Amino acid sequence: MFYGPTTDRYWVEPFKIVALNMEPYGYENMGIVDVTRDDLIEWICDAGKTGTRTTRYTLAIVSVALACYEKNIPATREMLSFAFSDYELIKNTLDRTAYYNIRAQSNSAKPQNYAAISEVGQSDTGQYIWDEIMALKPNVIFVGGHAGLAAVNQLLSPLNRMQFRNSAKVGECLIHSISHPSRPAYDAWCLAINQSVNWMHEKMSREND
Repeated sequence: MFYGPTTDRYWVEPFKIVALNMEPYGYENMGIVDVTRDDLIEWICDAGKTGTRTTRYTLAIVSVALACYEKNIPATREMLSFAFSDYELIKNTLDRTAYYNIRAQSNSAKPQNYAAISEVGQSDTGQYIWDEIMALKPNVIFVGGHAGLAAVNQLLSPLNRMQFRNSAKVGECLIHSISHPSRPAYDAWCLAINQSVNWMHEKMSREND
């Protein structure tokens, strides 16, 4: 499965964010799939009736990060709750950002395949996906979940490897580990958002001096 920005709006955003989760499921018999805006909207709306909320929570997190950067305000639980419930805001955020899964292959079952996800970090496919993400020149990458973090840590140099819910600077990008967005972790997400937004403001301040 191949991902990328769903619209050209990503390229003009002053604060470019990539959200990186773990794996898709239910596509294992479909061959090569280019994940489109319509596909992601189906995931947001749980069109398959699987009970998943991962994509919607992910975009709620990113939407709050964008708002906090633009307004120079701290993230709150209320902002995250509002963003999750606002479908138009979620769609707008989808158009401004990029959403990926680190594992290109689909899982046939809803429970995560931790081993397969983490092993992506040691594969040629994982390196390809990581190079593609970095070519988007994001300012911040939010990495969801333990397995996703394990894969990303394999792709980073030993000096850049992160602990869960911590961050690392790689070039001009901040990579921040977050709790997997399958269920609410508002306080932890607020902390990650605030740290990332503060880092971005400090970066821009240095560049403008």
